[in-house]
Amino acid sequence: MKQFLLIFIVFGFSCTSQNQSPFYFYDDSLGEVPEFFFEYGTKDSSLNLPDSNELFHYENGIFCVYSIPISLYKLELGAKFRICSKLNEESFKRWKTGFSLLKNQKSEYQTFFEFGKGWNLSFTTFGKWKEKRKEMDPIIEWKEQVFSTGLVTYQSFAIPHPIFLQKSNSECEVVYRSYSLSDTENQTPAIDFEFPCPPVEKVLDLVLSQNQNWISSCEIGSPNISELFRHSESDYLRYLEWENTKDKVICPYAETLEREKDGVTITFQSEDFRKRSRVMLPHGILLLSDNPKFQGILIPKQFLSQLGTTETIRFGESVLYDASFDFKQGEEYFAKQWRTTSCRDQKKLWETEGYFCGNPGLPNYLEENSISNTIPKCFPSQIHLTEFYPGNETDSNFPFPAYFEFRNEGTTCDLSSLNWILNGNVYPFSAKEEILNQNGIFLITKERWLGWNLLEREKPFTIPKQMFQIPPFLIQSRLSEESISVEFDPNRFHLLRKGNQNRFSIIVQEKEVPHPRIQSDPRLLSYGFQLSPGVHETNQINFIGSSLLELAQNPYPFFDFGFIEGEEGIGSFQSSEKKDYFYWKPSGTKIVTFGYEPNLCNGENIYHLPSGFFGESFKSLSYVEKITSNNRLIIWSDALIKEKSYDNTRSLHPEIAPILFSSSMVSSFPCPGLWRSPGVEKISSLEIVKLRDQVGYLANSPLGNVGSFLFGNQRQKLPISILPLSDLQFNLDLTNVFSGHSEEQMYSYFSHPNLIKPIGFLEKKGPIQIEAIYPNPFLSQNEWVYVCNRSENSEDLSSYLIEDETSTDDLVSYQSRFPNGTPTGKNGKGFITYDTVLPPSKCAWIVDPDGKDWYLPIFHSESDRLITVVTTQTIGNGISSGEFLQLRKKSNGVSILISSFGHKESASNFRKTTSKGEYLWLKTNAEGTTPDDFEVYREEN
Repeated sequence: MKQFLLIFIVFGFSCTSQNQSPFYFYDDSLGEVPEFFFEYGTKDSSLNLPDSNELFHYENGIFCVYSIPISLYKLELGAKFRICSKLNEESFKRWKTGFSLLKNQKSEYQTFFEFGKGWNLSFTTFGKWKEKRKEMDPIIEWKEQVFSTGLVTYQSFAIPHPIFLQKSNSECEVVYRSYSLSDTENQTPAIDFEFPCPPVEKVLDLVLSQNQNWISSCEIGSPNISELFRHSESDYLRYLEWENTKDKVICPYAETLEREKDGVTITFQSEDFRKRSRVMLPHGILLLSDNPKFQGILIPKQFLSQLGTTETIRFGESVLYDASFDFKQGEEYFAKQWRTTSCRDQKKLWETEGYFCGNPGLPNYLEENSISNTIPKCFPSQIHLTEFYPGNETDSNFPFPAYFEFRNEGTTCDLSSLNWILNGNVYPFSAKEEILNQNGIFLITKERWLGWNLLEREKPFTIPKQMFQIPPFLIQSRLSEESISVEFDPNRFHLLRKGNQNRFSIIVQEKEVPHPRIQSDPRLLSYGFQLSPGVHETNQINFIGSSLLELAQNPYPFFDFGFIEGEEGIGSFQSSEKKDYFYWKPSGTKIVTFGYEPNLCNGENIYHLPSGFFGESFKSLSYVEKITSNNRLIIWSDALIKEKSYDNTRSLHPEIAPILFSSSMVSSFPCPGLWRSPGVEKISSLEIVKLRDQVGYLANSPLGNVGSFLFGNQRQKLPISILPLSDLQFNLDLTNVFSGHSEEQMYSYFSHPNLIKPIGFLEKKGPIQIEAIYPNPFLSQNEWVYVCNRSENSEDLSSYLIEDETSTDDLVSYQSRFPNGTPTGKNGKGFITYDTVLPPSKCAWIVDPDGKDWYLPIFHSESDRLITVVTTQTIGNGISSGEFLQLRKKSNGVSILISSFGHKESASNFRKTTSKGEYLWLKTNAEGTTPDDFEVYREEN
């Protein structure tokens, strides 16, 4: 037999002979008998071959069939071969037709058979060939990179090579298989090539010699994870790919692969894995898969069942902390890759019916040769968000999918070059070339908008049912991994959900706002939804003003804004936290309600506010007034809300100062038992305040001719008339009122059908005032009441009485009751103990007779009088926390009121309780008629 096997061992140095290639394409010695050329350890880059994905090449009458596609053959350092012979052009066309059947191009009858001198070539299926294979026992078989002798060949690319068999000393066979994954293994198209055998022993010697060379000189190291994939619905099934990223041969020292999930470690080891992972060529690939068609290292399906989740994978010193990844995104599949290019440009080997972005067995950076005049890749900077909609999937009647709408503000480009990253999850834009024209619109959707003919890609992103902002995201170039972060004002919120539906999208122009009615899709608008998927036109945004009409914090918090009925547009308000909220106000609506989820009272047709909106920081609202177009700020305190809402039993109706708030007078449907009226006309209570900076009183509505107005105190009350000063302002007519005693403390009393309850005001003070109380000291007998003379005349406290809710006691100097006592305060501070006369601006401590070493706050003075009671029926019997107290004076046989704590004399009485060790101190310039007039302090221990 003619010697035709040419073997060259090349590693680390050039393989040339007088600048000629190892194979002479035009060698006259090449005849019609196919000759086998095996190469190992050289890329053989000197071959002048086209960059083709075909297995064959024909030029100047020479035809060669390669073990792998020609473009990869030129780059492969490991095992590869070609079979060449002379062919005329007519024969070449028949060979070409035969090999085209490997492309799985179905026809009714798939037949092919060629033969020549000592060879034949036929089309079959892999299943049929395996049946034929059972009938023979070959001398040598090479499949899946391992000879039947146990000798391993290594390769740069983890892709299938043809099966090679030496059937006899003179006859060999090579079986080429299709790269189609959609067929079962047995149905896979195959070409069976039988030809005269080369001297196979020389091939084995070459492999053995080169392996020894690599193993003796390799660097100990670990490869890096380069790609992974897992999805049972895809033809690609599951695989795990590692790459030697170095320019040197490495020998991984680990013979075990580990993955750790939720604290449980699973290991993989097999004889095949141990042998085939001993050497990794420079930039070579090691592929593990449960799909036998890959002809990588077969690995159990269970071991790869958690790819793309939170787990750890270890191979030697190489560790992957895997994170979440969605391999199926709509009708497309994506591998998780660590070095990427655009999906369109990735060099692909496998053929499937579905769209897939990945290339198992090949380095991820390998690209197809770019074709002239192709569409350029998109850059992140040219893709802009124009609209966001959180979806309405929970509504069975209108299950509109969530979407992000983008516009190309650059030149026409291919979207498959980009990734979209949301919440740390990577979503490649497209698994195939997706052309987006200049100003073209593209949607990323949670589900397809079927029947809408939109340019869209379905992605399994997660969006909460209620969204008030556009979530931040990244747009990333797959090749360079450069990205643009897209974030929006964190203090800008959009109220999109009305009732139990997300009615509005957010459009992005100069600023983002809820989608107005104009330019909304008419099909969706007819059902009350304002959005425009796939269409973006600049809208003229009309902002409108409003007025705050009603507010309730608990239970079922809400507030109402009122509007000019015929207007429509974007309304807004700002909370105490300086966060801005935007909403759509439709035409024909006078009142809009804002609250939480639909509930018993607020009804179904409300704008939803973010959870926690009515929290402790909710102390104000500002907005643009509908009439004046001026900014309006309403501020309140917890005490005011509590007082005006009657401990959250009624809603409030904001009014101009000094009224601030009135209360709801009716319970409107659907709020049975609750005093509030969301979404309907307001009926508010009458409120009256006493003016401090001018004469008289102010009401929030006319008093009319109804109601009762009295003047006096509990000793006597006399009816009076009022003197109108304007529509809402009035004064008291005291012309015929006998004031009684000039020192007596007096009040006005108002009752009216529109008042929630009668109210009263302090009209005239007595000379002595109760200014501090310590009702609940650490030592129970050390209680005290602190009083001061705020008149211009001295007052003798021996003519005074102290009265609680049940008893009355006379006052005496401490020395008159305890002549030998020398009392001091807790820190040794003293008093005047013998005198009951209190000069102007002087103060006195009324104490329990059984007390001693009293705690005295900072306002104590050595000139203060120390007063006690004759019996122990009042102070000596204990001042209950929150108990009413009165200071009274004996005058001509009558006990007249001088000062009061707890406002017992007024219709607006109150209690102010304290904890143990706390005392109450009257605020400066306060009257002492409300709980807020007193500060709470604590005894320092």
